[in-house]
Amino acid sequence: MTTHVAPKAARVKTLFGGTLYDQSTGGRFVASYENAAPSSAAADRSIAADDFVVEDPAGWSVTGFAFDAAAPRDSASPPTVSLLVYADAGNGAPGAKALCSAPSTTVDYDATSRRITLPLASPCVLPAGRYWAAWSFDAAEHGGGWNWGRIETQRNQPALHRNGSGDATASCTTDGGTPAGCGALDTRPRDYGFSVLGHVGRGAGDLAISLHVTPYTGDPNECGNDTEVEVNVGDQVNLCYTLTNNGTAALAYQSVVDSLDGAVVTYDPTPIGPGQSHTYVRTIVATADTQRTASWTSYQTLPRYAYDDSVAPNFVDISATGTPMGFVPGDGWGNETGYVAAPFPLRFYGRQSSDLCLAIDGLLQFADASCTPPQGSTPPPGFSFNEDIPSTFGTEVPTYLAPMWMDLDDVSGDVYVQTLGTAPNRTYVVQWHDLESYAIATSSATFEIVFRENSDTIRFEYLSTAFGNDADNGNWATVGLQADPHGLYTKYSYRQPALRPNSAIEWTYTPEVSSAADSGEVRISAGDPTLAVAQASLTAVTGPGGSTTRSLTIANTGNRDLHWSLGEAPGGTQAHFPKTPRYLAPLRLDAAAPVPGTTFGGTLAAQRPRGAAAAPHAPTGAFAVPAYGISALLPGLVSFDALAPAATYTPVNNSSDWIYAATFVGNDFSKLYVIVNDSWELMPGTYGTVDTATGAFTELGQITGAETRTWGGLTEDPLTGTVYAVNFLDQFGSAGATLYTIDFATGQATRIGPIDGPGVHPVRYISGIAVSPAGLMYGIDLYGQSLIAIDKTTGAASVIDGFGLNVQYVQDLKFDAQTGDLYWAAFYVDSTTNQPVGEMRVIDPLTAASQAIGTLPAAGEFPFDEMSALAIAKPSVGCSAPGEVPWLSLSPTSGTILADGAPQDVTVTLDASGLSPGLHQATICVFSDDPRHQRVAVPVSFAVTPSEPLYDQAVESTDVHAFNNTIVAPPETEGLSAEGADDFVVTGNGWAVSGFEFSAYGNNGNPLPPTVNLRILADDGNGRPGNDALCSAHGVPAIPLDAPANRIGVWLTQNCPLVPGTYWVAWSFADVDISSPILGFWGATSEQHNQPAVWRNPGGMLGTGCSAWSTFDQCPNMFAAGSKDFGFSVFGDAAPVNCSDVIFDDGFEQGGGSCPSARGARD
Repeated sequence: MTTHVAPKAARVKTLFGGTLYDQSTGGRFVASYENAAPSSAAADRSIAADDFVVEDPAGWSVTGFAFDAAAPRDSASPPTVSLLVYADAGNGAPGAKALCSAPSTTVDYDATSRRITLPLASPCVLPAGRYWAAWSFDAAEHGGGWNWGRIETQRNQPALHRNGSGDATASCTTDGGTPAGCGALDTRPRDYGFSVLGHVGRGAGDLAISLHVTPYTGDPNECGNDTEVEVNVGDQVNLCYTLTNNGTAALAYQSVVDSLDGAVVTYDPTPIGPGQSHTYVRTIVATADTQRTASWTSYQTLPRYAYDDSVAPNFVDISATGTPMGFVPGDGWGNETGYVAAPFPLRFYGRQSSDLCLAIDGLLQFADASCTPPQGSTPPPGFSFNEDIPSTFGTEVPTYLAPMWMDLDDVSGDVYVQTLGTAPNRTYVVQWHDLESYAIATSSATFEIVFRENSDTIRFEYLSTAFGNDADNGNWATVGLQADPHGLYTKYSYRQPALRPNSAIEWTYTPEVSSAADSGEVRISAGDPTLAVAQASLTAVTGPGGSTTRSLTIANTGNRDLHWSLGEAPGGTQAHFPKTPRYLAPLRLDAAAPVPGTTFGGTLAAQRPRGAAAAPHAPTGAFAVPAYGISALLPGLVSFDALAPAATYTPVNNSSDWIYAATFVGNDFSKLYVIVNDSWELMPGTYGTVDTATGAFTELGQITGAETRTWGGLTEDPLTGTVYAVNFLDQFGSAGATLYTIDFATGQATRIGPIDGPGVHPVRYISGIAVSPAGLMYGIDLYGQSLIAIDKTTGAASVIDGFGLNVQYVQDLKFDAQTGDLYWAAFYVDSTTNQPVGEMRVIDPLTAASQAIGTLPAAGEFPFDEMSALAIAKPSVGCSAPGEVPWLSLSPTSGTILADGAPQDVTVTLDASGLSPGLHQATICVFSDDPRHQRVAVPVSFAVTPSEPLYDQAVESTDVHAFNNTIVAPPETEGLSAEGADDFVVTGNGWAVSGFEFSAYGNNGNPLPPTVNLRILADDGNGRPGNDALCSAHGVPAIPLDAPANRIGVWLTQNCPLVPGTYWVAWSFADVDISSPILGFWGATSEQHNQPAVWRNPGGMLGTGCSAWSTFDQCPNMFAAGSKDFGFSVFGDAAPVNCSDVIFDDGFEQGGGSCPSARGARD
C-alpha cells in the first residue's frame, strides 16, 4: 500500500518518544556536585550513578536521557558526556558489565530548565527490571563549573558516587557510595535529578524502514530500489519511505521523520499488520547535492488521556489564600494572559514543565514560557476565539488544557494559583474565579485545574458553570486536552452544555506502546549548468568610419550542459517551465482559503470609514531595494526597503481605494500605475497613477476590452515594456484568471488567454504576477499555494512547486530588475504558531523555496500589514537583440557548452561607419538555461572620436598620481571623496565638446573604476572653477584606450556647446567602495598650461586642508613638489555654436556660462 504525502513538512518534530521515567526537578535541584570524567590527567575524576525501574512487561526502548545540570552562570556550552547503562547487581549497586553505552556524546543544554539532553545513537532495549545509569562529563577539570543536579527526595535505591583517586572525597574510591557516606559531600541529597526517554516496547528489531529515491517521470507513486540518483537542479524526484512490520503485533499509528525536512507524517492512523509493509512517497524538487536518512516510530497505542466525569468533586477554593494573577477588571478588553512558574515539574502527555501560560479565557498553555497570545486586532483578542479540538488556530502553542475555553470577562474576578501540601505529595491549583461570559451575564463561573506532584493525573473541578444566558454549562466553550493536533488530544465537549456545577472531570494518562527504527542513507546529486561571462562590460574607441573588435567570453562552470543565446532564453517564453508537469500532493489546509479578492482585514475589521487621510511622507534614505506597496489594511500607499521592511516602513497616504494591481512603467519611479479594485468613490476598473511622494491619485480613465472590471497582478516586461495584468471573473468559486496586456495611453486591454495548465488550482486565482529580467513570467496560485510559470504570449501555465506555507488572502511579488531576485509580499498562517503572518520573503524561482526577510509592521489596528500590490523602484536594463543595433554585430549568437567544456568566445564587432562622434551605447544580454542566471547583461560603450583633439595637454607617462574618487561605501568614509579640475580655452567660434581623454592610473595594477562623474564649469575669473555646471554627466563609462597606455576616454551622450572662453573640466571616478582595491588616480605633470590645475577633498578626511579648490602647491601632502597640471585632452567639433538650437539630453544641466539656460529641456 502506498500513500503520497505533502512535499514539504509543516513542522519539524524530533521523536525521542515520551518520558518513561522521571525524577527530575525542573531546574530546582537542592544541591549539586561536579563529576569530572575519569582520566589520568584529572586527579579528582569521578562518576555518578542512579537507578530506575522498567515496570512495563513489554520492556522499554530507551532513546536518551535528560539530566538536571547547571552550567557556569547558566550560559556555557557543555562538554561531551559519557554514559553507561547497567543491570542492577541485586545489592543496591550497578552490575559488572554495561548493557549499553554512549561514549563522548554531544549533548544539548537548556539554560531555562537547566537540563542536559543526551541522545543515544541506537535504542537501548531493556526488558522489565531494575537498571542503573552511570555518567560523567568528559575532560572537565574540578572547579570548571559544570554540576549535576541532586535532590533530597529519594526514588528507588539511593544514588551512588565514586571518586577514583580519592582527591575529591576521603572514601568511595573503588565501589562508590551514597552521598551521605562519601565524606566530603553534602549529606542532604539522596538522588540525582534525571529522566529516561524512549518508548514502551522492545520491538525495534521487528521494524524495518527503507528509503529509496527515483526521478519523477509523471507517476507520483513510482518507487525504485536506488539509494542514489543524479538529476538537474529543479528536477523532481520521488522519495519513498517503506515501512515493514516484521513483528507479531499490529502497528496502529506511524510517524516518520526525514533528517533534512522534518516530519513526513505524524501519528498517521494507517495500520500495518504483522508481515505487512506500507510506503509513503514524497515528490520534492532537487535543489542541491543532499544526503538524508529517515526514522520511523510506530505505535501500537498512542499516549492518551481518558476522562471520568462521574468522580466525586473536591473543589478547593484558593481565592482567599492563593496568589492572584492580577488581571485588572476591564483591562485588555478582558483578554489578559500571564506567565506563572510552578514550584515543581508538572506532567502532561509524558512531558514535564513548570512553565504555564494562563489566559483569563479558561485556557492553560503548557510549557509556554513566552506566553504569547495569538495575533489579531488591537487590542489583542487573547484566547477569546475558542476552537474545536483538535485545534491548530487560536492558540500560540498546540499543547493546552481547556477546562472552559471561551470568551470570559474578569468583571469582578481573577485567576489564582497556589501550591498545597508537602513534597513529594503536593498539588498545584489554578483557579478561574468569579468570571462572566462576554455577553450580558447575571451570574459567574468558578472552576480550577489540579495537578498532582509526580503524577500524570489531572482534575478539572467545577464549582459554578452558569452565567444566566445561552453560554451556561459550557454551551459556548471548548473542554478537553491537547498535546498535538495531529493525534494527541482528547475532547470532552465543544459548544455543548456538558458541564455541571459541583462536578469534576478526572483525566488519567496511559503512555504509548511504541518502537522505532532508522533507515540507511540516500543521496541526491543535483547538478546544473552555470553561466559565467568573463567581461562585465565592453568598451572601445575608434575614429570616424573606423571599426574594432572585442571578445565576449562565455563559460559553463557547472556540471551540466549549458545552452546559451544572445536573442532570448533557450526555450522561449516557456524556458522556465518544468521539463515535465510538476506533481503537487493534495493540499491539507489548516484554515479556510479566502474568497477571491478578500483581505485579512476583511475578516477582522468592521466597515472602514469613508474618505482618505493624508500623512506626511518621511523619506528614509537610500534603500537597498526600494519598494512601494499598497496596504490592504490601512489601506493606502507605503514605502519600505524590501530587505529591511520593519525598520523602513513608511505610510505615504491613506486611501479609500482598494488596489490589487500596481506597477512602475518605463523606469519612472515618481508614479505608480494602478487599477482600482474597489472604492467608496471610484468605479472598479478605474485606472490612474499614484504619486510616490504624496500618495495622491490621478484618475486617467476606465480599462476597457476585458470581461470584467476586477483586476490584479499588474507588471511590466523589462525587455519589451509591455504591461500585463490579470482579469478575474466576478463569481464565487471560480476566479477564472485571464492574462491581458494593458495600454495605459488608451486604457485598452487586449486578451492573451486564460492562465491555466498542469497543477494550477481549478479556482484559478492568480493573486500576483512578475516578469524576470530575462522576460519570463511567474505568478502566485493562491488556492494552489504554489508558484507557477506563465507563458506571457498565451497564458499557459505550469506549477513550479508549492510554497510549503498556508498562504492566505491577497499578496503580490516582483523582481529586482537588476539582480533578478524575486521578492514576495507574503501573507500566510504559520504552521508552528498557528498565527497569521505578513512579511517580505525572497523566492527561488526555480524551486519556489522562499526565505523570510522580515515582518511587515503594524497597520492601523492590525498587528502586521498585508500588501495587496507590490512594486520595486529599480531601473531595468533593456537588451539589444542581434541585428537591432546597426553598429554592433555578434558572432556566433548561440551555442552549447558541455559540462567541463571549454569557454566559447563571441566576436563583437563595433563599426563606426555612419556614426557621429560621441558615445554610443547598447546592452548585450546573454540568455541561458542556467536556472539561477537566466540572463547576464553586458553593457557596451562605443566612443567615436575625431582623430585630433580640440585641446591637448596629455601626459604620456607620469609618477604623480592624484586620488580622484567619489566614495560611496562604506558610508562613514564618504569624507574621503576627492575631485580634480583643470582648465582649457575654447577658441574660434566655439566648440561642441563630445568628450575627453584623461591620464588615469589604477591602484597598484588593479583595474580602474568603470564609471566617471564629470562637470564642465565656467571660469570664475579668479583662477578657479565657477559654482554652476554648464554641462554634467553622472556615471558615464570610463573607456580605457588600446593605446597609449594609462589613458581613458570619457564621452558625453550629447555634445556640450561652449562659446569662446575659459572653462574647467572637473571629474572623479564614480561610486567607489574604498574597501575595494578598485581605485582611480589622475596623472599630473610639472608642465603648466593656462592656469594651474586645482584639487579638493570637500570632506577633509584626507587631512590635507584642501577642502576647497586648491592648487597643487597648496596641498603638499598630496602632490610632489613642482606639479602644476593634470594630463587631459578635449574632443569635439569646432563648428560655430548656435545656442538657440541646443537641446540637452538627460543628465545634462545648463545654467550660466556663455549659452542661455536650457534647463528642463529634454531630447
